[in-house]
Amino acid sequence: MNLNLLRGLLAKPWEHAGEMHGIHGGNIVGRPASRTGLYLFLAVITSMFLLFSISHQMRASYPDWRVVTEPGILWFNSGVLVLASVTLQLARNAVARGASGSIRFNLLAATSLTLVFVVGQLLAWRQMLNGGYFAAENPANAFFYLFTAVHALHLLGGLWFLSGAVRQAASAPQDQRLAMRVGLCATYWHYLLLVWVLLFYLLLSS
Repeated sequence: MNLNLLRGLLAKPWEHAGEMHGIHGGNIVGRPASRTGLYLFLAVITSMFLLFSISHQMRASYPDWRVVTEPGILWFNSGVLVLASVTLQLARNAVARGASGSIRFNLLAATSLTLVFVVGQLLAWRQMLNGGYFAAENPANAFFYLFTAVHALHLLGGLWFLSGAVRQAASAPQDQRLAMRVGLCATYWHYLLLVWVLLFYLLLSS
């Protein structure tokens, strides 16, 4: 029998930390837990919005569905959310360069723009209500409030995490944890921007 093959069969891999793929010094090297948690959370959100979208399309085929003209402010709000996503990407790039001033500026800009978006959505609600578009009167109205409310709530939840990044950027801009936090925020905002584009398309097309 080949000597190397025999040694391989008799080897005890648990006694040789660092030789196994993905293990170095006894520690498994992989995706950080916070990033894995975010991806799992996004998977759950995706499932939820997918179910909402399917329900929307199915309900729109019923005869009691009346098409709604969405408030024009939604276009402005969409542009604001695009800018919020862009500024978070700029913050992520600034972290990579170590430009602490740019990090703080872009994080604050993203926070402000997100708040403007949420306020804009509330104004859209007000316009709908003032126009007599109540949720109970038309299923299309109900889906408008559902889509915009759930999406805005996810953004508000993200703002809590983003506020931590803003504080950290002010006190410890060189901390490695800041890079992770900003990266997670950027990923989350990019995702919610994509979700909003799809939801907005559904609202406009039915």
